[in-house]
Amino acid sequence: MYRRIILLVTALFASNAASAAEFNIQLGSDTARFMYLTEAFGQDFGRLELEFGYLYSQDSHSLANLGLLVRGESISLPMIVTIGMRLYYAKLDTYEVGALAIGGDLLVSPESWGGLGIGGFYFNAPGVVSFMDATDLVEYGAYFNFQITEQARFGLGYKHIEAAIEGAADIVIDDGGYFSLTLSF
Repeated sequence: MYRRIILLVTALFASNAASAAEFNIQLGSDTARFMYLTEAFGQDFGRLELEFGYLYSQDSHSLANLGLLVRGESISLPMIVTIGMRLYYAKLDTYEVGALAIGGDLLVSPESWGGLGIGGFYFNAPGVVSFMDATDLVEYGAYFNFQITEQARFGLGYKHIEAAIEGAADIVIDDGGYFSLTLSF
């Protein structure tokens, strides 16, 4: 199953090789998350992006996500708004979690701040769109980032990812601060 997902994601990203893309690494005290994002289609009002992410923790928890997001940027307003959906799959101890979450990200970065930005994100999958052993999944957080060059920025943030398990206690997949590096190409 993992091979099929990897082949599908590779095919989707390879078909968009000429588009803008980002690679993001987030390192926490006991987790590492890798995110790849590429433009699927450009629009006048925003662009459609495909996203693939993988998180691994020292607790041997793993979480993969595949997202479809619409990103809107405004020249007149110093913010970037991204909304969409993420399909999650997690392996947590003896449990398997699946969820389709909706949510978004908001980044405020006025030109007068000299490359500094403040943002937050929230994705939620209630019981009706959670499956396997999950009855709910939530991911949220806040961050600061700093634009070093047009192609690189680093950040500091906090994120919380938690899954509610049917008939068992909730499992916290990630909770804490992280350092990130984002490369655009």
